[in-house]
Amino acid sequence: MVEFFIFRGMNKLLWLCGIIAFAVVSCTEGNRGSIKKKDTLSAYDSVLIERDPGFSLHLTEVYWMLYKDGIVTKCTRSIFASDDGKDTIRTVRFSDDSAHRVQELVDDIYVKGTAKDIVAVVDNNHCSDLGGLYIYFYYPGKTVQYQYDWGRTGVKYSSEFDELMDLLKVYDAE
Repeated sequence: MVEFFIFRGMNKLLWLCGIIAFAVVSCTEGNRGSIKKKDTLSAYDSVLIERDPGFSLHLTEVYWMLYKDGIVTKCTRSIFASDDGKDTIRTVRFSDDSAHRVQELVDDIYVKGTAKDIVAVVDNNHCSDLGGLYIYFYYPGKTVQYQYDWGRTGVKYSSEFDELMDLLKVYDAE
């Protein structure tokens, strides 16, 4: 009989601990909402934005890098090795104004959450050969990935996301 009361008392204690833990977690602000404007550059080490050409063959790979210090670059790498067998990557640095705006849009959409990337999904039709876009956020100790398939016909992107794609000239990349 004593064992029953001890078990019942522990069961109540576990329930009480669970309720307290839930209240603490519910009342604390999540990491996404607590990042201040000045802290967004220190939130991640770098961001890689990479195009997937789909089933079409391109002669180059194109990707963009955003660095912690605010530098934004567009890198173009030939698919085929050069005559001397070396890998050739051509890097072009964005102007300070363009880099600043790209950084703002990335922070607004992905870090602070004050802007959206997708505003509506009408249907789930998909054409897999159109390729897409991959965005990798490199944080200390982890990587977060976002993926967009250009073949999704029923997706409406936000004006901020479209502006980011226009600034990077994602659609123009070979």
